[in-house]
Amino acid sequence: MANLTHRLAVQRLRATETAALERGGTGSPEELESKVRHASVAARADYIVQSMPAPLRAALELAYFQRRDYRQTAADLGVTEDEARRRLRLGLQLLATAHDVGAPGAPPGYGGAA
Repeated sequence: MANLTHRLAVQRLRATETAALERGGTGSPEELESKVRHASVAARADYIVQSMPAPLRAALELAYFQRRDYRQTAADLGVTEDEARRRLRLGLQLLATAHDVGAPGAPPGYGGAA
């Protein structure tokens, strides 16, 4: 499902950019490829956040959207500070994989921009 969504998003972005170029818009194929890569990373990050376990997502939402530190996050979630740090670290590690997939030297898999 995620792979299909990714492909459709890339196709739509490429079609939109190609149509803009045909109408006399500015931009090069390299700029188009860069936009496709950025959109691909954003789509993967969104997919990762939506599919991660609720405790990790809740910790990240508190820390980054509500500007809580790990101590406040722990208190809000009713967990120990060590557990809050663990959840934040694991959530960030999962998000970091959004950028790594499809990058030169990365293992092949979902999300390669091609």
